[in-house]
Amino acid sequence: MISDYDGKLSVIDFYTNEISQYNDATIPMAAAYDGEFIYLIDNYKREILKLKNNKLIKKIRIESKPVNIVFLNDKLYITSNSPNKLYILNSNLDILKSSNLIVDSPAINILNNQIFVPMFDNFEDNKFLTNILFYIPEKNTYIINYANIKFPKDITYYNNNEYIISYFDGKLYKNSYKRQEFVAQFGKYTEKISTYKNYIIGNSLYGGIYFYDTKNGKTTKILEDVPLKDFEISPNNDYIYAISHIYNKLYIIKDFKIFQTLDIDEYPIDIFSPDENIVLVLSTDGETLQIIRRFE
Repeated sequence: MISDYDGKLSVIDFYTNEISQYNDATIPMAAAYDGEFIYLIDNYKREILKLKNNKLIKKIRIESKPVNIVFLNDKLYITSNSPNKLYILNSNLDILKSSNLIVDSPAINILNNQIFVPMFDNFEDNKFLTNILFYIPEKNTYIINYANIKFPKDITYYNNNEYIISYFDGKLYKNSYKRQEFVAQFGKYTEKISTYKNYIIGNSLYGGIYFYDTKNGKTTKILEDVPLKDFEISPNNDYIYAISHIYNKLYIIKDFKIFQTLDIDEYPIDIFSPDENIVLVLSTDGETLQIIRRFE
């Protein structure tokens, strides 16, 4: 599913290349799928739409402007701003709960089958706006900011420990009871982290894929001079796929080395690997979704 600011939601079957579209939204920011219905958020109209076969089944209007949506455990989670809120809905678009978010918090992370909402804009004018790093709505609990972490961006998990990345300064922290320990530097402007074997890996818009070895505490980096917008791990953990929005390249990484490099359309912003034989790359300036089949 691809939503764009032209008011269009495109649903693409990457096996058959069949495309269907819904064109009656104004600014569709994101969509979620529950196996039967598609749920689309319209930022401009402040609406959540329930669709099937490109037909509107139901819609509701909420107080704030929705910016992100995920479907997990039979519930819809929606972050929004103006004002900053998190909404939890069922599949019938009934609002089960709404929570005020202290700061602008557009991202939604899924970790261990739970939702984590990072309090991203937590620092302004040399002061912290909140002492909360992440909100966990299902438990109505928080991860408290003990280490003065600015702009928390993502969280991952390995061996009973959570790892947190800060966006602008690219610092990786290990979270434990009442403390966060700084363990690695992942460049700057670090977009994402994930668990790969016994490593925590992340990409930097300033350049590089970083591998933090949780066993010996050492950090390895490759493509250090290549700005990278996103990365994805293959389902079988054999490959890492990384895209450069500056060089318009897809880098296929195996065993910490560049296995293959492919030219892709201009300004790639997102990459996804639904199975071991397909890689999907979305490019904004190129206005394409490239479907890359199994390579040799």
